[in-house]
Amino acid sequence: MEVRVCTSEDSCRYARISELFVYEKFSKTPVERVEAGDICAVCGIEDIQIGETIADKAFGKPLPAIKVEEPTVKMAFSINTSPFVGREGKYVTSRNLRDRLYRELERNLAMRVEDGETADTFIVSGRGTLHITILIENMRREGYEFMVGPPKVINKKVAEKLLEPYEVIF
Repeated sequence: MEVRVCTSEDSCRYARISELFVYEKFSKTPVERVEAGDICAVCGIEDIQIGETIADKAFGKPLPAIKVEEPTVKMAFSINTSPFVGREGKYVTSRNLRDRLYRELERNLAMRVEDGETADTFIVSGRGTLHITILIENMRREGYEFMVGPPKVINKKVAEKLLEPYEVIF
């Protein structure tokens, strides 16, 4: 089945869906077509990003893109260099750490990862300390062993003014 994959009105490409499934109770059922509102699984489209619209090849129009808020806190992740290295986890190298952090970007929209000053350090940015703490705890449970630096607030400069993130709590 040929479809259009659109990021915006100007940016569309054609793709082919190899399989299409809808969820019924606790299983997936193969189908020929889905309609708006159906919860489905699509197979065969490469390089699809969250927020892109999959539409009919001839008549489809893209939906407005999802706006994800920018990160507000960053932390340095690095390999464990303490004398107890290798006792807590099975994934201890910078390659393991890098692969896991970049894999997290595939499903975590608000997270950003950058290479640090050294080859074994990575700067992870998120929506807050809780956001990054959840990642840390999940990685530890998966068997990753690493060190984490203190959280730092991400400040922005707009028109020569220094802006600091804040949150309104009701």
